[in-house]
Amino acid sequence: MRTSSSAAWVVAALAAVLAFAPARVAHADSKADIAAKAKQAMESYDMMDYDAARKLLNQAVALAKKGKLDKDPVVAKVYLDLGIVAFAVPDQDAAKVAFQSAVQIDSKIQIDAAYRSADMVKLLDEARTEAGGGGTGGGTTAGTGGGTGIPSLDGTGPAGADCSAVTGLQHNIIDNAKIGASVTVKALLGSDVAAAKVSLWYRPEGAQDFIEVKMKSAGCEYSAAIPGTGTKGSVVHYYVAAYDGANKVLAEKGSAGSPNIIELAAGAGGGGPGEDEDPLHKGGGGDNSGGDVTQHADSPSGPSKFFIGVVGGTGFGYVRGTTEGGNAVKNCCIGNSLLVVTPELGIMIGKQLSIGGAVRLGVPIGADFDGHATLAPSGLLRVRYALADNGEGVRVMGQAGFGILRNTLKIDNPKNAMETTDIVAQGPLLIGGGIGYTKHLSSAVAFIFDVSALAGIAVTSSFGSAPALNSGVSADVSLGLAVGM
Repeated sequence: MRTSSSAAWVVAALAAVLAFAPARVAHADSKADIAAKAKQAMESYDMMDYDAARKLLNQAVALAKKGKLDKDPVVAKVYLDLGIVAFAVPDQDAAKVAFQSAVQIDSKIQIDAAYRSADMVKLLDEARTEAGGGGTGGGTTAGTGGGTGIPSLDGTGPAGADCSAVTGLQHNIIDNAKIGASVTVKALLGSDVAAAKVSLWYRPEGAQDFIEVKMKSAGCEYSAAIPGTGTKGSVVHYYVAAYDGANKVLAEKGSAGSPNIIELAAGAGGGGPGEDEDPLHKGGGGDNSGGDVTQHADSPSGPSKFFIGVVGGTGFGYVRGTTEGGNAVKNCCIGNSLLVVTPELGIMIGKQLSIGGAVRLGVPIGADFDGHATLAPSGLLRVRYALADNGEGVRVMGQAGFGILRNTLKIDNPKNAMETTDIVAQGPLLIGGGIGYTKHLSSAVAFIFDVSALAGIAVTSSFGSAPALNSGVSADVSLGLAVGM
């Protein structure tokens, strides 16, 4: 009997281990997936693809909530990274909310040195202080009351629940929905929660503030809808809260600091995070970025580093010497190149530094002598550095290369009285710099404004199609777009 009893205990222990092991493996796998998405998100952040970074971090939060890991330290790091991305946009309100969510999980969490700035640390400290001061209506986590496993509370049909058995605030989190379609949110409220009202709060992607919709009751069941105007992006945040007559939170499912996340896709909702995390990349679906394609979450290739830019504008220059028509420049001496187009291919070296190869194509317009040149080509190596940490705003540029700069100029004493406008060529050694401004219009497209100058140095008397080269300075004012690849 004793042997049989010992064997039974061994069998029971093995059964318990085997039953528990899959759960532990799944738990570890979920944490690994969350950490992997956070790592890829910050790689996108390093490449200034803030939309992709935010999307990946939101997916990480959704995975955490699905795996019941939303209070795990790995998720505190995800919220911290969300704050860092929002701070770079810049959106200080969203950054502070994310920091509050992080410190509610890990009160001692700190920003990595690679991303830290004095202003960011100050904002985190403010969030830490406020989070430590207790909850406020709709702003922090409160008692959720009730449990999970409520049938038919996912917006698909009536609950049919026995109200006498309902306690607290109960709601099954909605994971997926269709872009542009309204989403019905339902909850059950037990009689133990003496609520004056129950509200649905939702925040469309890109918005700073939550929008309140008062939920209508039918017995213990409450319902309200997120309208189609709130489901235009790739995700929508929401939470449900019950309040007393003084507007104090009695129970919540989610909160403003740690909202529930609905992932949006072009097709009908279904499946969990990871099945179609970037429908645009796979050829279907869409988001609110106007057609931007972001890197798929499971792709090994990482974020874009290369860009193609094209700017166009006008130029002018200080010229002297001899024109291409053989006329002498006697009086001063400002010529113009009315049309300048400059395509460029470059690579990002971090968030602030880029290196590119450009072709400057000047079009000298207005010359009236026979056989005059119609193009001024030159090749340039450009190095740009943004003054802001996020790579946007003002940037400085250095450039050097070889080619020809051409400006048209009125001639005082032309050799031929019928030919009064001639061309002055400069180069072929070109050295210069500039200043500009960059603003991201989306995750992959940026607006560019540049003011640049080039000194043409006549190290030789002629070059290519230019019969007479001079030294001088030309400047361009240009604007255009850059697209990431």
